[in-house]
Amino acid sequence: RLEQLDTQVRHLDRLASLGDLVAEIVHEVRNPLVSLKTFLQLLPERIDEIEFRTRFFDLVNGELRRIERLLDVVLSHARPRVAAAEGSATEAADVIESVTRLIAHRALERGVVVDTALANSQSRLRLGEDALRQVLLNLVLNAIDATPAGGRVVLSTQRTGDGLEIRVDDAGPGLPAAIRKRIFEPFFSTKDERPGGLGLAISRRIVEEAGGRIVPEDREVGGTRFRVLLPNA
Repeated sequence: RLEQLDTQVRHLDRLASLGDLVAEIVHEVRNPLVSLKTFLQLLPERIDEIEFRTRFFDLVNGELRRIERLLDVVLSHARPRVAAAEGSATEAADVIESVTRLIAHRALERGVVVDTALANSQSRLRLGEDALRQVLLNLVLNAIDATPAGGRVVLSTQRTGDGLEIRVDDAGPGLPAAIRKRIFEPFFSTKDERPGGLGLAISRRIVEEAGGRIVPEDREVGGTRFRVLLPNA
């Protein structure tokens, strides 16, 4: 029964975080639709132009693939696989790229810049792509919320001896010691304006099930850094 409850809680957390991303996903889908609409409006008067038809074909295919990828992200986020599929592994850089794309609108609304600084070599991780995306979405959205307008959130990676360290740095006020001790507790939240408190607890569970660790710490320049240490596949 406890295992069933744990599964249900994870499902509710995924749905809650997915709801948080609806605005970002809508904007990401709207952008390619605007491009497609523009080309369709121009098509009747320029249908005889070979160059235009070629560009139209390439753009339609590219934008439709982009929408498909976004829908795949939505579906996989609702039911992520913790472990990488058998015979495969997760490329961290690909997941980070999709996360930065999904949170772009939220960051823009809050006046926060999101930067990435990725290690040159690729890392294939034991953690599933969907699960890693859920962990990073939780951390990055929290970092954006903690960072004041004009501040910067940075996602960076660094190779370790047997895996990869992913860092999420914010420019917020930092975490007092009393709060840091409790942030991974289920239903503990510093956001009084809305319910929460499951994202970090479930993120830590996901990372630990993959043999990794998630560690919060203060940054020397102010703000908080979350280090996600994951083993190679």
